[in-house]
Amino acid sequence: MTNITFSVDDDLHKKMKEHPEIKWTEILRQSIINYLKKVEEIDEISIEDFRSRLEPDLVKKIDNLEEQKEKDYYDKIKKKEMERLVNLQKLEKEEDL
Repeated sequence: MTNITFSVDDDLHKKMKEHPEIKWTEILRQSIINYLKKVEEIDEISIEDFRSRLEPDLVKKIDNLEEQKEKDYYDKIKKKEMERLVNLQKLEKEEDL
C-alpha cells in the first residue's frame, strides 16, 4: 500500500482533531474512490448509453448529424461533465470553509 501526504489548513486540522473517533484516512480513501467512479463512468459511457439518457427531442437532432459530428458532440459533452464535476468539487470545498 502506498502512503500519500496531504495538507489542510490549520482551522480544518483543528476541527478534525476535535473528532478523534473519525478515521480520517478512511474518509479520504472513500472520497477518492467515489470521485474516481464518477470520472471513470464519464470515460466509459458508450455513445448508445449516452443517447439513452438524452431527451427525445435532442436525440432526434443528433440522429440528423453525421457520425463524426455526433462523436465530436459526445466528446464535448464528456468534457463538460468533467468540468461540472471539478466545479462541484470546488463548491463543496468553499462550503467547508
